[in-house]
Amino acid sequence: MGAGVHHPSVRAVRGAADCVVAIGTEFAPSDFRYGPVELDHKLIRIDVDPTSMTTNADPAIRLLCDAGTAVSQLLDATKTREDPSAHERAASLRRGLRADAAAEGAPWLDMMAAIAPVVDESTVIAGDSTMACYYGALSNLTVHRPGGFLYPTGQGTLGYGLPAAIGASVADPDARVLAILGDGGVMFTLPELATAAQLRLPLPIVVVDNGGHGEIRNEMADRGDTVHSVALGGIDFPAVARAIGCHGRAIESPAALTDAITAAFDADRPTLLHIRENSRATQQG
Repeated sequence: MGAGVHHPSVRAVRGAADCVVAIGTEFAPSDFRYGPVELDHKLIRIDVDPTSMTTNADPAIRLLCDAGTAVSQLLDATKTREDPSAHERAASLRRGLRADAAAEGAPWLDMMAAIAPVVDESTVIAGDSTMACYYGALSNLTVHRPGGFLYPTGQGTLGYGLPAAIGASVADPDARVLAILGDGGVMFTLPELATAAQLRLPLPIVVVDNGGHGEIRNEMADRGDTVHSVALGGIDFPAVARAIGCHGRAIESPAALTDAITAAFDADRPTLLHIRENSRATQQG
């Protein structure tokens, strides 16, 4: 299920399943943003941490052990059953999940299509809690290595993406690390640009600008509240980046991201790439 646990296609399969095996998952609050996951008596939960075993969902069966060990033993104990329809049912679920993800992430699909060609087996993406990531990248951008998508799962932590990208670059100098942040989120850790510049990291930092805290703006509007205190006021992010010692560029269209990110991977310092988002959040701003 991954990041798509809330999608209609996944909810339908989950509801029809005889049992659901959850391996090492938090069942984090972000998984429940469209309502609780109703699993009742069908949940089997595998976790190495006893305190996480019942967080947000109480399983019918609890297996307290290492995930790899548990899965290996379960496979050994499980009888193989021939089911001619299994492959098609799995393919149908994948198609449904991709369609749901594309519908939810529609405003960011052009960006993801431009980023996809630069993501290979050496790439690590450090994403922030921004709509471009949790609606766009998480379910619509393919990564090609274990640990290839760093993301603040569960808490929705703003500002995570930039320091995570710096840490990944230092930990694995051979990796091509790409940061994706929103304009609101990057303001939480913007001074870390100085750290990246001092280290001379060839780090592309894509800042997707919707004029402030777009998710909160949308939620205020949906509740009928007066929208207030969510706008940032037109910060010149490329100029800020250059002042701190990085390269800074304004990107005029999603298609231009491919070449811009490729060049940033070969640059002599970090490169902040500022692109304005075209979504409901910007239309309301």
